[in-house]
Amino acid sequence: MTVTWEESGWEQVAPGVGRRRLPGWDCTAGLVVGSGGVLLVDAGSALAEGARLRAEARALTGRRVTHLALTHPHFDHILGAAAFAGAEVFAAVGVETALTARGREALRADAVRWGLDARVAEEAVDALPVPRHAVSGEWTLDLGPDGGRPVLLANVGPGHTAH
Repeated sequence: MTVTWEESGWEQVAPGVGRRRLPGWDCTAGLVVGSGGVLLVDAGSALAEGARLRAEARALTGRRVTHLALTHPHFDHILGAAAFAGAEVFAAVGVETALTARGREALRADAVRWGLDARVAEEAVDALPVPRHAVSGEWTLDLGPDGGRPVLLANVGPGHTAH
């Protein structure tokens, strides 16, 4: 059974496009729904938050999340990523370096420093997938048949983080 945008806790900002403010660290997740796929932008701060986003997206769309775009490698945006098994994961070129053993330890430490339970952080970091698709410049992702729902993923360079 699907729910409406209003019932779901998501704000619809355009037809088939929504956002949801996540509690705790002032993070916003995005959702783009096409006839051929569902894109979630950012996965939350832990596996439980990722699982909640996954369930909300399924309730809202009636389908699973097929694509996941990680905007940058801060814990509150990526530690829920493992909850989206089977999704194609996209991130800016260079994010994979933040997911090396040393980078994962820094992610875990940052999450704990900001108040995430150490066991929750460790579990999420251990399960964190490496993005399969590194975005350099622009990448057009089609979520509909024959260009019906194009989504432009753009790597605009350093800003809030190095990626």
